[in-house]
Amino acid sequence: MEKEIRRLQNLHAENRFQRFNYRCIRHGQKMEGDRLAREVKQRSSSNNTTLAVPETMISAALRRFACESPRLVMPQDLRVLEHVGVQPLEVCLLVDTSGSMDGKRIQEVKSLADHLLSQLHEPLSLITFQEGDVGVKVRSTRNNLVFRRGLAAINAFGLTPLGEGIRSAANYFGSRSGRKLLVILITDGLPTWAQGDKDPYQDALEAAVYLKRKKMHLICIGLEPHRSFLEKLTECAEASLYIVDDLDHREIAAITRREKNRIKAENR
Repeated sequence: MEKEIRRLQNLHAENRFQRFNYRCIRHGQKMEGDRLAREVKQRSSSNNTTLAVPETMISAALRRFACESPRLVMPQDLRVLEHVGVQPLEVCLLVDTSGSMDGKRIQEVKSLADHLLSQLHEPLSLITFQEGDVGVKVRSTRNNLVFRRGLAAINAFGLTPLGEGIRSAANYFGSRSGRKLLVILITDGLPTWAQGDKDPYQDALEAAVYLKRKKMHLICIGLEPHRSFLEKLTECAEASLYIVDDLDHREIAAITRREKNRIKAENR
């Protein structure tokens, strides 16, 4: 019975995932399947635990089926996940704010940030890159007001220093040991600017290799016309690549949830 309930839950999740118009071109993290089984225990006095909701509800359903008690949930039904040596996760939005992102696309990024802050339990950071302005706009926080102030200061203009943006994320998180880092790169274009006489394309690829050395998880979300370059970029970073018809905060949020769950499953 437990296996059948879990199978139906997984099927429902996959159907929800497929409702959006994006394609996963490559996965940076190789796993044996999308999900791993979870080890759960009865509730104890340990502080390093979280409630395992599906397993708790299954336990309660089995008890009611055995006619032990009609109550929905009882203390003996509670099951928990015990986190032993699990690294906490942080999420960073790395956003292209060049001129081509002006208008609807920047608004979608702002809607995405609101959505993630309301849905995720992990701290969220914001790094943007545009010609003449590359850097951290909001440091890791769960405070919606702080994040909105950072978003309000964004204006899209200029060329696209993609390599500088990637290096900024790598350097910002480089000194933060003991945490898993998920960087979500959102771009609608190609690199068009780099420091000095560097080739913008080559600079971005070198930055992707640098990010990989920092052992960060990268998701790249981009548009079909630039797929060829983005495939090279994500190969250098050993990153996941998703191609979308246009930037939509609901699609990007669904991608983020899926990749976050993959990282957490790998970390168990």
